[in-house]
Amino acid sequence: RMGCDVIKFKLKSDELVMFVVMCVYAVICPFNKVEESFNTQAIHDVIYKTKYIYYYDHITFPGVVPRTFVGALAVAMPTALINYVTSCSKYLTHQIARFILAFYVTWCFSTFRRATKNVFGTQVGNFLLLLTCSQFHFMFYASRTLPNTFGMCCALMTMSHWFNRDWDGFLWWSGLGVLIFRSELMILLGPMLLMDIYYKKKDFRELINPGLQIAGILLIVCCSIDTYLWRYTIWPEAKVFYFNTWMNKSNEWGRMPFLWYFYSALPRVMLLGLPLAVAGILTERRVFNVTLPAIIFVALYSLLPHKEVRFILYVVPLLNIAAAFFMKKLWDKGILFRCAILGMLLANLLGCSVFLSASYHNYPGGSAMAAVHKYADCDQNTTVYIGNYAAQNGASRFGEECEAVFERRWNYIKTENLTISTIRGFDLLLVEPKEVTHYNPTHTLEEKFYGFSRIRLTPTPPFILTEKKEVLYLLRSKSMKKKIHIINS
Repeated sequence: RMGCDVIKFKLKSDELVMFVVMCVYAVICPFNKVEESFNTQAIHDVIYKTKYIYYYDHITFPGVVPRTFVGALAVAMPTALINYVTSCSKYLTHQIARFILAFYVTWCFSTFRRATKNVFGTQVGNFLLLLTCSQFHFMFYASRTLPNTFGMCCALMTMSHWFNRDWDGFLWWSGLGVLIFRSELMILLGPMLLMDIYYKKKDFRELINPGLQIAGILLIVCCSIDTYLWRYTIWPEAKVFYFNTWMNKSNEWGRMPFLWYFYSALPRVMLLGLPLAVAGILTERRVFNVTLPAIIFVALYSLLPHKEVRFILYVVPLLNIAAAFFMKKLWDKGILFRCAILGMLLANLLGCSVFLSASYHNYPGGSAMAAVHKYADCDQNTTVYIGNYAAQNGASRFGEECEAVFERRWNYIKTENLTISTIRGFDLLLVEPKEVTHYNPTHTLEEKFYGFSRIRLTPTPPFILTEKKEVLYLLRSKSMKKKIHIINS
C-alpha cells in the first residue's frame, strides 16, 4: 500500500529559501560532469526524442554500467510539459529539469525536517534547516542528475518514516532507494531497521510479507520500464552492484585511503557543523542512536577503495541533526553563544563561496559547447567534434542547440578513438591544448577555455584566490572559415 501516509506534500516558506539557494547554484553552474551524464542525456532524449528510442544517447553510448531510467523519467515528464507550453531553448529546458530535481530534494528534506521536529523539537528542526543551507555540497548536488541525488530523496523519505515509525513508508522508500537507485543505501537504512528489531520496537516477522510484496512490485514496474528503454531484459542496479562492489571494478577510477571519508570528505561536506555534530553525539544518547547508522555506513563504505564525496552525502542530514541539537543547547546558554553560532554559519557561507568559485570553473566543456554555435547558423551543414575532456566536463545533449532527430544540419561527434585524419575533416573541434599541434595544418585556434586549477591563499585581500588553467581549445576548419567569408560577402 502506498497511501497518503507514504507520500504527503507540504512545504513551508522558510524551506523555499533552501529551494532558491539550490536553484541559484544551478544557475551559476549550469552544466554537468560525466557522472551526471546518463540521467542528463536520458532526460534530454525523453523530452526531445520521445518514442524514437533507437536515437537515444544510451543506445550509442551505453556507458560502463547501465543505469535506471526511473529518476530521469520523474524529472523529464514535468519538464517536457513545461517545454511543450513554453517552447524554450535547450539550455533553459536543462535548467528547468534541474529546478524540478531540486524541488524534489527540497520536498523530501521538508518531510525529513518535520519528522525531526517530532522527535527533537521545533528549534532543532529550525537549526537543521539553517545549518544545511550553510553547507555547500548537499545544496549543490541537490540539482545535479546523479543517481546519488535520487538515492538521497529516497534516503530522506525513509529516515522520515523511521522517525515516525511508519513501516509502510519505510519499506516503500527504502525499497525504491536500494533496489532501483543506489544499492549501498542498504548499509545506511538496514541498521535503522536492525536497531528497532534489536530494541523490540518492531517484530521482523511482521515485515517479511509486506517487504517481499513491495520489493516484487518495485522490481516488476521499474525493471519493465528499464527493459523497454534499454531494449533487453535488465535490472540496472543489480548490474551496478555486481560491477562496483562484487567485482570491485570501481577502483579503476581511483583509490583513496581507508580513512579518507573521515579526514577529507566529511570536513568539507559538514564544514563547521562537524565538530558540533561530534559534540551532539557525545552529549545526548538519543542523538547517538539516530546517527549510529550514519557512522556505520561511512565506516563500512570506506572498505571500498574508490571514494567520492557524493557517495556519503546521505549521512549529512543525520549528522546535521546532531549538530543542530548541540546548536540548540548553545543557543539556550546566552548571547555570547548565540553570536558564536551566527559566526559559525557565516563562516560556513564563506566556505560555500570558495567551493562555488571552484565549481564555477569546473565545467569548461559546457561553455565551449555554447561557443561553437557562434561560428555557423543552424541551417548550415556543420560537424562538431567533442573531445573526451569536453564530453566529461560540461558538454551534453542539452548543449546541442542545432541538433534534430531527423534531417540534421549539424552533426555532433563524440566518438572516441577516431584517427587524427578523420578528426581533421570536421569543421569545429573541442580538444585539449596538448592535441592542438595535430590539427594546425587544417584548423585555426579561435577560443581558449579555462578550468579550475587550485585554491591559493594570499596575505592580502581577498585572501583566497581561485587559479585557472587552459584546458580546452576551440578550433575552426580553415576551409570552413573561407566558406563563411564567401557567404557573408
